Amino acid sequence: MPLRINILQTSYLLLLAGVIGCTTALKLTKPTAATEQTAEVDTARTRFSGGDFDEHIRKSDPRTPEAEQAGFVLPPGFEINLFASEPLIGKPLNMAFDAKGRLWVSQSGEYPFAAKAGKGTDRILILEDRNHDGKADSGTTVLDTLNIPIGLLPTHDGLLAFSIPNLYRFTDTNGDDKPDQRQKLLGPFGYTDTHGMVNHITRGFDGWIQACHGFTNLSKVPGADGDTAKLESGSTFRFRMDGSRAELVTKGRVNPFGLVYDRWGYLYSPDSHSSPLTQLIRGAEYPHFGRISESIGFAPAMKPHEREATALAGIALPSSPFFPETYRNSFYVGDVVKCRIYRNSFTFNGSSPVAKNEGELMRSDDPWFRPVDIVEGPDGALYVADFYNRIIGHYEVPLDNPGRDRQRGRIWRITYKGKVDKLGYTDWTKAPVAELINALAKGNLPVRMLAMDQLVNRVGPPAVGALLAVSVRKNTPPDQYVHSMWALNQLKALPKALLMNALHHKQALIRTHAMRVVHESPGRSDTLLAEARLGLADPSPHVRRAAVEALTDYPRLETIRALLDYQPTIDSLDTHLTYTVRLALRTLLRNKLLGQEVASASWATEQRQALAGPMSGVNEAYAAQFLFQTVQRLPLTKADELTYLGHAARFLTDTERDDLVQFVRDKYDADKNGQFTLFKSVQQAIKKQGSVVNESVKAWAVVLAKQLLDSPRLDGPRPDWTFRLAEPTYLKDNPVSLTPPPQNMAFAKDQKFLGFDLGGYKGVVRSPAFMAPKQLAFSVVSFNAVRSSGPKHLVRLVSATDTTHQLACTELARADEYRADEVTWGLAAHEGERVYLELVDLTPGIVRITNVRGTATPILPMVSPKELDEQKRFALELVGDFGITTLEPLLQATLPNQSLPYYFRLASAKSLMKLAPVRYANLLSSYIEDEQQPVPFRIQLATILGDTPRPEIEAVMESALKRTHGEVQLELLKSLASSAMGKDLIMAQVTTGTLYTRMLVQPGIQDRLLLNISQPQKARYDQLTANLSPIDEAREVLITSRLASFSASGGIADNGRQVFATHCATCHQINREGGLIGPQLDGIGSWGSKALATKILDPNRNISEAFRMYTIRLKSGEVRTALFRRDDAQSITYADVMGTEFVVPRNDIADSQPSRHTLMPNQFGTVLNEQEFNDLLSYLLKVK
Repeated sequence: MPLRINILQTSYLLLLAGVIGCTTALKLTKPTAATEQTAEVDTARTRFSGGDFDEHIRKSDPRTPEAEQAGFVLPPGFEINLFASEPLIGKPLNMAFDAKGRLWVSQSGEYPFAAKAGKGTDRILILEDRNHDGKADSGTTVLDTLNIPIGLLPTHDGLLAFSIPNLYRFTDTNGDDKPDQRQKLLGPFGYTDTHGMVNHITRGFDGWIQACHGFTNLSKVPGADGDTAKLESGSTFRFRMDGSRAELVTKGRVNPFGLVYDRWGYLYSPDSHSSPLTQLIRGAEYPHFGRISESIGFAPAMKPHEREATALAGIALPSSPFFPETYRNSFYVGDVVKCRIYRNSFTFNGSSPVAKNEGELMRSDDPWFRPVDIVEGPDGALYVADFYNRIIGHYEVPLDNPGRDRQRGRIWRITYKGKVDKLGYTDWTKAPVAELINALAKGNLPVRMLAMDQLVNRVGPPAVGALLAVSVRKNTPPDQYVHSMWALNQLKALPKALLMNALHHKQALIRTHAMRVVHESPGRSDTLLAEARLGLADPSPHVRRAAVEALTDYPRLETIRALLDYQPTIDSLDTHLTYTVRLALRTLLRNKLLGQEVASASWATEQRQALAGPMSGVNEAYAAQFLFQTVQRLPLTKADELTYLGHAARFLTDTERDDLVQFVRDKYDADKNGQFTLFKSVQQAIKKQGSVVNESVKAWAVVLAKQLLDSPRLDGPRPDWTFRLAEPTYLKDNPVSLTPPPQNMAFAKDQKFLGFDLGGYKGVVRSPAFMAPKQLAFSVVSFNAVRSSGPKHLVRLVSATDTTHQLACTELARADEYRADEVTWGLAAHEGERVYLELVDLTPGIVRITNVRGTATPILPMVSPKELDEQKRFALELVGDFGITTLEPLLQATLPNQSLPYYFRLASAKSLMKLAPVRYANLLSSYIEDEQQPVPFRIQLATILGDTPRPEIEAVMESALKRTHGEVQLELLKSLASSAMGKDLIMAQVTTGTLYTRMLVQPGIQDRLLLNISQPQKARYDQLTANLSPIDEAREVLITSRLASFSASGGIADNGRQVFATHCATCHQINREGGLIGPQLDGIGSWGSKALATKILDPNRNISEAFRMYTIRLKSGEVRTALFRRDDAQSITYADVMGTEFVVPRNDIADSQPSRHTLMPNQFGTVLNEQEFNDLLSYLLKVK
């Protein structure tokens, strides 16, 4: 009998029937994750990790600088010495060298709390090593009234520095290193979150100043030209030295903290979550929590997260010859949680850098070592800012924890065998032009940048003659030529002839920079356009990529044609160049005049296909029309068709959208999957535009709902892949899905693997019945966290008539990283029998299958079981959304049917409440009060009941309050708290003692109570809450109690993985498995048990602004609590606590207030029993 999917699964006694006799997979076994360094001996491993390193609040005592230095370990030949420490310096944040070879340091004793306006006491200090012995001899305070200054950049006449809330230019008019003038250059910047903000202000070849924006904050920064740069969490931006203009450079990422150039002019940056290393592409977008890419996908990364904690800071790329060759072509990035500095070598695939983790340059056995910044000095040494501290976490530990150190700070200096470049000791502020020009050839990149700045900003026009002489001299060193050319360009004195010569120079480095100059040239011309087009055929991929960027300055049809002709010639391995071309096309197509011309022009099939992808990132009617026409005219993949039609639906007029609806219904008449996808796009488009649903869409909704619910029937046998879970589990959706291959495995990126979508589920995934072929082969990927004992993953074939009869079985070897196996079974003895293929997942980990071969027809589904069930759930909700009363009997039958998944029953409840809320309110209330129903089901029903703000419904909820308790009662109270009557009811029950007073400040209730509260109600609320302590003492007792239990009995990490999969993996990702609604948790084991327990049991104690919820009151009276995702002109997109996005037209919003509470659920103290909590904590502590 076919399996039925029950979301509250029961155990299966015969789950392991027939396992004996399995063969072990041996053929083509290839672990493919990055190879680890040679295993260290246990004593060394203990010395540099585990123990105190796993605690967010280090238990060890601080060391003296000398004692800390004794605990550093570097490769043979490398030396480290103390450059500066307390009391000379405080807590260092960023470092930068000036033209005198002095190190400027921003430092903060205020961090992490911003001082009140005008009350800052933070400093910027100049450290000087006068006798060149590698240690600072003096420290000069430049400024001492700043407010958490992070980014800084010394200039020829002062410095640029950030201090909450602005970026300032400080001018020293008399040369005493004490600024006499202060000018607000840009701002104000957001500073809700203080642990990122504007950092690593970096001078570019072109004279623009680059900077990272920091974490969480939103800023709208106008330049003096009136144009505004809108900066979000993770953005990078650039600005002119005089503040005349500011521009967004990249979107996305999370908390970039570090910038460094290479000699080609590429800019690199580390990040804590998106990727440890990124080569930034101007105009690109990168992953961020919940971010959806704008049509062309996210820009490529250099490497994935591997062993790093998600706490990376500072980046250096040595450009001096004093490091050994092996260590030179490498990036050095600090890890402030694991207390080490990584080395990542890199090579170019064309113009695309590919990084490889080479282990550590430096480790420390002192858990207080916090390398927050790393820079290469003019002398070729690496300088490391050490924020020496017991605590580094911003959200992991309360900001007011007294254990945060505010006095100690160190700066370390790393050399190889003490070798340094004495040229770095030169005072370039006194150097004549000839000496400065000589430095452009002989110095490392920091020296060359400083010398170029002196030529441009101190010497100015008098340097032009000497610079021109260098540029026309034969055999000028490439680096000297490059910097001379940029200096001339900054001085607006670069002759066109010289630029033309540089564009055709024999050195690719010079040609590349010359093409970058073309991109920055204010006087663009047809001649330069011709040169940029010629650059597409250059032998060097770096020149070709720079030419692509330059062509974006020429919004002409011929530019589009040139890029389209060039695009097919790009090497597939050059991912950055491929992306840059697509980005250039999208940038050009967003020019309205050109975009309209392109949309109406005639294109060959291949050209129109190449334009369609970038055009789907253009939010204009002409783009929508072009895409609709493209789908009508060309044979496309289904995925592309759905993307283009979905985008077109957003920007077509109502009449044009009706044509699209009819086209979709005709073309996809037999394809309900396609119709489902496109209907959602149309529905969302209508919401975003604030339009009214017309009759054509209503008619489509009725037909589509019936199609999706009819085949197969909800209550009938399932023809697709099914599953059984080994333990009872409440699920929000079908857990069997098609997923892409794990990273770093030798499979095509578009290949799909079937299995449980999140690691940690235990059970069986079963295929539809099929006839056994003579031979069956397939590929399988797996990992198994249980290394030494217990069951293994299996793939087996069983008889469809007797599922206890096993016909073939392969047991997969244990591996704690992904492995791939090829399996082949000879089935001649069973050929023609009806059989099932089963994946048996009985351990923490993953087992997924792909590329099944030998069957008469494919058995892997085209659409995943998860997606099919989502379609049916959506269809059930359509019934209520569009008032399809003919399907009301189906809803009535679905809600009480306990053999159906709960998500179907909940969808039915939603629609019934939309069709006849008063009639069905008591029915929902009966399930809410029924303690035989799962608590999550009852909670969600209470939410549905509360989404209909009517007096009759509130009366039903008030009645239900008396017969519920715990989380169910809390959810009813949240709903009641939204209305005036409900506010009075709740406070009355508090007054009589029916409800605890602390209920008034419960997450979710407090925000709704205070939203739109009347003055008398607010006075009563204040009176009732006046004597409440700020921290829930009961919650603190719970944390203490759970930690005591954990210390006494511990937990089982393997079981904890299952707990994580059930309760956490929807939002959080570990080892690239899980959702990205919340932060990824690789390396979370370093938090330590106390910090983890506090975050799990009291998530609102310390909130990341990136995950703050908002309470939204609609004009209809409905109140919703959600996470902000993004906005546009007509609507705002939010996500609910399950990560499901929804769109609210701006005109429908009556009020929106930031919540005092985070996205993370607040009920794990009751949801997880003591053993489950211990197991989860054990598992998380092992994630390092």
